[in-house]
Amino acid sequence: MGQRKLAMFLALLALQALTAVPAIDPFAFFQPTVTLTDDDRRQLDRGEPIAHALRADDSEVAVFAAIRVDVDGDRLVAWMRRIEALKKSAYVLAIGRFSDPPAIDDLASLALDDEELSELRGCRRGSCGLKLSAAEMAQVQRAAEEAGGDRNPAIQQAFRRLILERVNAYRAGGLTALPPYENHDDRTWPATSFASVLGHSVFLTERLPRFAEHLGRYPQAATLEEETPEVESFLYWSKERVAGKAIISVTHVNMLRSHDPRLPDALVAGKGIFATHYVNASLGVTAVIRGEPGASNYLVYLNRSDVDMLGGVFGGLVRWIMQRRLKAEAATVLQGLRRRLEGGEPPPVEATVSQ
Repeated sequence: MGQRKLAMFLALLALQALTAVPAIDPFAFFQPTVTLTDDDRRQLDRGEPIAHALRADDSEVAVFAAIRVDVDGDRLVAWMRRIEALKKSAYVLAIGRFSDPPAIDDLASLALDDEELSELRGCRRGSCGLKLSAAEMAQVQRAAEEAGGDRNPAIQQAFRRLILERVNAYRAGGLTALPPYENHDDRTWPATSFASVLGHSVFLTERLPRFAEHLGRYPQAATLEEETPEVESFLYWSKERVAGKAIISVTHVNMLRSHDPRLPDALVAGKGIFATHYVNASLGVTAVIRGEPGASNYLVYLNRSDVDMLGGVFGGLVRWIMQRRLKAEAATVLQGLRRRLEGGEPPPVEATVSQ
């Protein structure tokens, strides 16, 4: 009788082992791009942020950061919709979300610095302080000549128009419709640079292939917004102080919600489509990933960018300095983002003061 009970007990254990649902590693979604160590996980368990510089090709830099957070994907998406409030800081000099369809009035608060105004007057193909095409340089200079006396207002408005033209061209034909950057001797095509950045984001292309296709082939690929109500997107511009220089950029935000426990609760992909300095292409991923039942979730940020400062004799040193700085700043920015998310819902539109 004892042997029969033992046999039944062992059989029951075997059955439980076969039917048990294995625990899902919250960070498995980001493999093989990111692999956490035991020290990383202990640091996260203490409520501290982690940050790592990731492997990247010669022209790219990449960083990953994570921290525990007591909010879900709904809160992240709500704040992303209020991007002007979310990014409000001493480093963000101006910001605005494009209307649908975009209009020149969306850029009314965007202004070039005196240094940039001076640079634009002398820009030519192969030698320009701003990342523009040769045709755009000529467009701005032509507006200045036609203005006569005080040319600065004409240059400002011409610059806003070329930003709007890039945004409309992107909405109609994607990155392939955008002109190249011709501020250096070599032309740089935004579509080619972004294809490389996306191709190196293996975690995204393998686990969310349709979403990755949407990012890479927009608008040629069928838009996920039409097929999946959990996806939404918008465009915004910003002027931010980075390394002592003001960078004007345009970003396409794509937000994805999922009920699949193997995927983030909410994932936001920011696709850079224009920048006046440094950046040829970028992909920033912010996500809330589910923790274990009853435990906190995790707030994660990963950015991979193609930049134009890593060539030449000192390219390796520049990369090392950039990665150290990005790693330090990523952890700080993530802590600030956590405070903002955990602080409550975003303010209503009318309560936000323009930067």
